[in-house]
Amino acid sequence: MLLRSVTSRIGSKGYLTCWLLQHVPHHVCYLEPFAGGAKLFFAKERSQIEILNDKDERLVNLYRVIQNNEKRQRLIKLLNETPYSRSVFNHFRKTETQDDVEKAGRYFFLSKASFAGDVLRGGFAVPSITGRNPVISFRNATGGLDDIAKRLRNVCIENLPYAECIKRYDSPGTLVYADPPYWNAEHYYGKDSFSQEDHYRLAELLHGVKGKIMVSHYANELYDNLYAGWNRYEYQSFKGSHKSTGESKPKTVEVLYCNFEPVVRSRNLFNGYA
Repeated sequence: MLLRSVTSRIGSKGYLTCWLLQHVPHHVCYLEPFAGGAKLFFAKERSQIEILNDKDERLVNLYRVIQNNEKRQRLIKLLNETPYSRSVFNHFRKTETQDDVEKAGRYFFLSKASFAGDVLRGGFAVPSITGRNPVISFRNATGGLDDIAKRLRNVCIENLPYAECIKRYDSPGTLVYADPPYWNAEHYYGKDSFSQEDHYRLAELLHGVKGKIMVSHYANELYDNLYAGWNRYEYQSFKGSHKSTGESKPKTVEVLYCNFEPVVRSRNLFNGYA
């Protein structure tokens, strides 16, 4: 069964998942130091060791609440009783709670009810005449939390600085999928979450690791220079967060950089990539 990400997040790579899966090499330990919604993690097969790391404490709290059976059932009940409304949206944006289950519920709701998944700045997402209905998406996502919990059962959830996390789990058998905030868009991810200097620091760190690395970013000269000599793959798509529709959406080119030789994988109609 194909699992959807727990949250809708700005910068999500959901539309790239099938393309990214083609490049996943054999590994023992799988690490996402910038997990976010962890689209690739939820789409790929289980690894022997799996770590999801994120600096956002609200997101980490949500993952940990989902992992706990008792807290998850409280969360599901809370979400089922929460009306999808602008007043609830505004209330959750303006107020805080210390209860970890309520905190998880508020974050989950805001991620689904914010335009483009931008919980900090996105407006209230309303049903569109094109057929998109965020209310249905919110209810369906709530109904899928038990399945998400099964996938997260043996996963280590970390809340570490990306560099510390990468160093801690680096090994010849580790695969790191690094999906850092976009260059010149770091402010969308929250204050002090990732600076422009961090792009350089991350590249320097990844050039010295023992494991296999996959780095995704939109096409730009800086990243081509930072990861010069690595295998480079392009994928052309449309900007998912843009308000226009169809062919009127601005096009964008996503690039994947890998420090290992290309993986040749055939797609099986029933079992995905093999």
